[in-house]
Amino acid sequence: MIISKHADSPAYNFYGNTDTGLTLRWGETMEANPLRAPWPELADISISNHCTKGCAFCYRNSSDDGSFMTLKDYETVLAALTHPRYGSVFQVALGGGEPLEHPRFYDLLQTTKDRGIVANFTTNGEHMDRALANKLEGLVGAVALSIHTMSDYLAHKARLLMEAGIKVNVHFVLDKESLPEAIALLNGKYNELLAGINAVIFLTYKPKGRAVRNDCLSISDERFNKFVHSIDHNECDMRIGFDACFVPVLLRRTTVDADYIDSCECGFFSVYIDEKMNVSPCSFANDQRFRFNLRRYTLHEIWNEQFAGYRLMMLGNPCADKTCANAAHCRGKCYYYEQLSFCHRSA
Repeated sequence: MIISKHADSPAYNFYGNTDTGLTLRWGETMEANPLRAPWPELADISISNHCTKGCAFCYRNSSDDGSFMTLKDYETVLAALTHPRYGSVFQVALGGGEPLEHPRFYDLLQTTKDRGIVANFTTNGEHMDRALANKLEGLVGAVALSIHTMSDYLAHKARLLMEAGIKVNVHFVLDKESLPEAIALLNGKYNELLAGINAVIFLTYKPKGRAVRNDCLSISDERFNKFVHSIDHNECDMRIGFDACFVPVLLRRTTVDADYIDSCECGFFSVYIDEKMNVSPCSFANDQRFRFNLRRYTLHEIWNEQFAGYRLMMLGNPCADKTCANAAHCRGKCYYYEQLSFCHRSA
């Protein structure tokens, strides 16, 4: 299935292929970047806050008594994400909590597919077996295995997914503790272990939920600087990527082509919805200033009206360092976490 979207003016264009996962976005010309989408391209949806693993870095503070989004509410969310002019979002990223512990998980996936939306999800992998992996075929675009250290990586679970024809990514939580292994990964140490993986995505540790500030990355840590240096010289066999929180570092301190990097897309091209149907620009938001419930507002109102103040704030770009060659491509430091301001300089 091919999805195309156009705004009232040629300032925003979107192409997405649900079979290959390819997406393209451009403005009045192919070289121009649109400021924002008239409708979200992606929705990050927490289908529960239930998880039995109890990871110390869990930003959602998920537990074994956490709540689930009902199938009915999920159907309501997907309906809300469908616009009469622009259609539905292109894809959803399902998380939690642990998605595989949701009692109606496969019903959620089938409902998503029935609407022509690509579903992806992140899991710790502990509940994965061959029967579950085979059942996912045709229902998901990709599965991400979340790890904090390489000992968390369940290679046999990844193989089950790959043998079922599922694209597998690794989401590697990057903090002070995991830096040495992250450096080793970039140096190629785990190429054999990670054989067949589509990509490793490094996720910047955020001090929310059970995560604590003392474990955040620090530019004064020489290991952090060594990791950044290794990005330009990495020897790992699979592709690597980074979440939006790491973009300022990539733009300022690596040779990665800025044309291939998207600044923070939260509230501009993507949206977050939790299991209680609260809508926010970002899943890591640590305040309720820009949180609105779908039972009170339509997504059209939230996206086009309620998020207006958030966008103005983000476009203010608080970075005062005029020496950065890529400042024009960056939205500056993270609004929610001062700890993630890795290259910010105050005015």
